[in-house]
Formats: sequence, C-alpha cells, structure tokens
Amino acid sequence: MDGLRRVPAVVAVLATAALLAGCGGGDEKSGDEGATAAAGDSAKGTPDGGAGGGPLDAAGLESAAIAEADLPDYTFTVFKQGTVLGSRGKPADPAVCQPMEDIRLRAPEPAPAAAAARSVHPKTDTQATEVTLYAYDKAADAGSLLTRVRDAAKGCTGYEDDMGLNPTVTALPDPDPGPGDEAVAYKRESSGTAHWYRVVRSGSNVAVFAWMSPATKKNAGEASDEVITAQLKKLAGTG
Repeated sequence: MDGLRRVPAVVAVLATAALLAGCGGGDEKSGDEGATAAAGDSAKGTPDGGAGGGPLDAAGLESAAIAEADLPDYTFTVFKQGTVLGSRGKPADPAVCQPMEDIRLRAPEPAPAAAAARSVHPKTDTQATEVTLYAYDKAADAGSLLTRVRDAAKGCTGYEDDMGLNPTVTALPDPDPGPGDEAVAYKRESSGTAHWYRVVRSGSNVAVFAWMSPATKKNAGEASDEVITAQLKKLAGTG
C-alpha cells in the first residue's frame, strides 16, 4: 500500500490488513509521520473544540486523535491525510441499509469537513480497533449522521453490498457515550465474520470505532474500553 511505513511487528500489519478488508480501505502511515504532517498545518480548532469549542479542520482533528503518546502499550497505523475518506460504490439494496455501507466505506452522509483514522492494537495482541473521526461544521450535521445510522440499524436486517456480499445487520443497545453526547452500536456479519461498530457524537465531531471477530466467538462484541475511553476523552477535550 503506497505511503505505508510498516509498524514494528509483522503480525500487526497482517491484523490491520484484515480489519481494513472488512471496514474499508485507505493508504496509511506511521503515527510519527502522521503527527509531523498534522503539526505542519495550521489548525482552526483544537481538541477542546470537540465538546463545543468550535469546528476542527484536518490538522485540528488529527491533534484530537489518539496517538502513541496516549496509549504507549499499543501499536498504531495511521492513515495519511487525504486518503481517509472513501467513496460510494454500488448502492446498498435495500436502500434503508445505505448508512451501513457508508460507514464501512468511510463515506458518511452528511459528508464531513475533515476526517482522520488509525488502526490500533495492543502490543501483546493482534486484536485491532479501527478509529475514524469525522469533523463537522455544525453539531446538527453530526447529529444527523447518528440519526441515520441509528434508524438504519433498526430498519436494516441484511443487504447486498457493493462487493456482491450479503451481510446481515443487528441493532445493538445504545452504549454509554461517556464524555460524548450520544452513541449507537450495531453488528454486521458476513462470511462467518462479525464486524462490530460503535458510533459516538461529541459536539460537532463523530468517532466511529470498528473491530471484528469470528461470528461464533464468545463475548466478541467486547471492544477495547481503553482505546474508546482514551479517544472520547481526547476528542471531548477532557483527556
């Protein structure tokens, strides 16, 4: 993949590649390179803006994203600016499931003003969590994304995606948003693999957490609370 500097462990790269195959693709680079790129841009927002301090641009959103300094026991693979957002392919059928495809492809509706993403996993484990952040100019637009995903999760039981696969969708109880404002969760299953999603709004910003597991694995829906908590606190300006 162009622009990728390999993380220290080969197994980490394999885990990241497997996760991205289910959650959407994109070019990546190391956390150090991402931090340097963000530092070189002028930001109109800071992490404090996540909970009502003002909208974030690309550099400000990158500063609000978790990094090695926040979770030193984790390995990070960071997407390059400009490659985070994807594009829609073949429309989901039925159309009520389109928000599920939008999240998978990192092409949310409404479209964000800026985006940032990374894949992280413990240095002692290959279980990765993909973190994608979207910044909006207005909290209402961020809220609209949450509403679309929540309504779709409740109304969509399965669909044909742009790869010709037929994943099933299960709405999950709304999780605690922590320092955020609201959250929604759902599961998408395809070919024996479960893809778990938690979408959290914090002011005018949205964080999407995605991880995967064998569909038959017990307690597979348990995410890394350490990763989620650290990111939400930082996005809200409380971390």
